[in-house]
Amino acid sequence: MTARDVVVDGVRLHVREAGSGPALVMLHGLGATGANWDATAAAFADRWRVIVPDLPGHGRSSKPDAPYTVDFFAGVIRSLGRTLGVSEAIVMGNSLGGLVAIELALGYPGWTRGLVLAAPATGFPAIFGYAGRALGAAVRPGLLRTFLPVFHDRSFYDPTLAASQERRALLEERLADEDFPGFARAVARSLEAVLGGGRPALAAVRQPTLLVWGRQDRLVPVARSTRLVRELPQARLAILDRCGHVPMVEQPLAFNRAVADFLPCVDAAPRPRRAAGGS
Repeated sequence: MTARDVVVDGVRLHVREAGSGPALVMLHGLGATGANWDATAAAFADRWRVIVPDLPGHGRSSKPDAPYTVDFFAGVIRSLGRTLGVSEAIVMGNSLGGLVAIELALGYPGWTRGLVLAAPATGFPAIFGYAGRALGAAVRPGLLRTFLPVFHDRSFYDPTLAASQERRALLEERLADEDFPGFARAVARSLEAVLGGGRPALAAVRQPTLLVWGRQDRLVPVARSTRLVRELPQARLAILDRCGHVPMVEQPLAFNRAVADFLPCVDAAPRPRRAAGGS
């Protein structure tokens, strides 16, 4: 993959790309980086244009004093698509990235051709909104240095896996980096947005959608998938065994098989109508 920095909406994004053809945009979760998509990017770059950004406030992207709401992330990713000349894309998102993918499907239906949602961070009870606001206001960098490694380990069914240890090493580099205060601010505000943002209007998502869940997900339980399958009009579900919250990292072969089986369904589906202005 080739890597470069791209400035969109005043935000510098670190973006990795590979391949050519229809676009697959891959969005990671809270506190992570685009490296979580390495195995999937490698599997599809022979016939797709794979685009893997570090979200604003994360990884090697800039960490501005921004709101880090779901619509903020979605707007930046849509602007990235314009900058890269991508007329439409299948958007893949894990956790926070899945929530951003849903926002893109709702806000930019003509651009978002289909969705692959790996345990999207949605469906939290309303009481979590109060908790999210309190956490967003109370979280401090020192607390995050303790919390994020624990959060990382709980994301995996087996945190001793080599892939898990590699991602934990990346996290520890970020915790020690000089830009950590900006990263901590982004994580705190993103956490508030995820827990306090309410439930998206899933019934309005008309794009073909694949939901992928780890059966042993301890962060966003697999039971939540039942509601999403019921409310998303064009959804199908794949549940992976011996798998936690990051299925594309922990069970990459099974995850990629599920995606490969799903992609022809996107090709066969009618295109959503573009909103005014070509969004």
